[in-house]
Amino acid sequence: MKLLFENWRQYLKEEENYHPSEYINFMSRDCALLAQAINAIANFPMYGIVDERGDVHHVFAYDSKTKEAIDCRGRMPLERVFDKIWGEGNTHREISAEEIENVFGTYSDEEWEYAEEKAYELI
Repeated sequence: MKLLFENWRQYLKEEENYHPSEYINFMSRDCALLAQAINAIANFPMYGIVDERGDVHHVFAYDSKTKEAIDCRGRMPLERVFDKIWGEGNTHREISAEEIENVFGTYSDEEWEYAEEKAYELI
């Protein structure tokens, strides 16, 4: 999956200059970018929703003071973050930036800045 995302981003960069808002999708493949931006701004830990095989299907930030998960859908009770997430036997666990990079790849400075703008709207 990581290679697919990196190749797609490279293809976009070679063809034309697209603004990240035209291809970043926080509802699916770029949820990890948003969680990392929230983590960097508010120092909220990041959690991954993983299936019974250990595959990561979603990444979100967690505000322990309010006991709310935060992703592109906004703030919600932790149990609601599992809504509409694919996978069998899903559970959640804390996830590191290194693990996120291994699964989802890396992002450009422009993509990071776009994610920070969205993160500020959510926190």
